Amino acid sequence: MRYFTEKDIDKQRRAFYNFFKDNESGGIQVFNGLHEELTLEEVQELIDGLTIAYKKISEEEYKERTLDQVIYDVNHDFEIFEEGPHINRPFRKDLKRNYTIKCANCLSEISTKEHEGYWVAQNHHVKIHGEKFCSEWCVNKFIDEQKQIAIKKKRTRYCV
Repeated sequence: MRYFTEKDIDKQRRAFYNFFKDNESGGIQVFNGLHEELTLEEVQELIDGLTIAYKKISEEEYKERTLDQVIYDVNHDFEIFEEGPHINRPFRKDLKRNYTIKCANCLSEISTKEHEGYWVAQNHHVKIHGEKFCSEWCVNKFIDEQKQIAIKKKRTRYCV
C-alpha cells in the first residue's frame, strides 16, 4: 500500500487550478488540485503572474505562443499513445479464402493473394488504432496528416 507524503500532496495541490465564476457577483473563485480554495497570498501570486504574462504581450506574440502550444499539445497527444515502432504483420498462411483490405492512407488494396502482409502503427490514438497500411511510409504519412488535421482544428478554435 502506498501512502501519500507531504511532497506528493504539494505536487497535487499545484497540479492545476479550477476557476469558478459566481454569476450573481461576477467574481471568480480559484481552487487547487485538491479542490481547496486558494489563500489570498496564492491568489495574489497568481494574479501577479498572469498580469506579467499577459499585460505586455502583443497580439502577434500571443498568437505565435498559442500556435507553439497547440503544436506541442497535438504532438504530445499522439506520443502518449505510442508504444513503439510500426510493425509489419504477415498474413496467415493457412487461409481458406483470400481477401483484400484497403490502406488507410493511399487506399490501395492489400491482397492476401499478392502481398505477404500489411503494416500497423503501435499507437492507440483513436485516429490511428486498428488502421492497416500497405507500407511503413503510408503509416508515417497517415500519422502526420492526422496531426496536421488536429493542429488545423485547434488553430481554428484559437483563431491563430
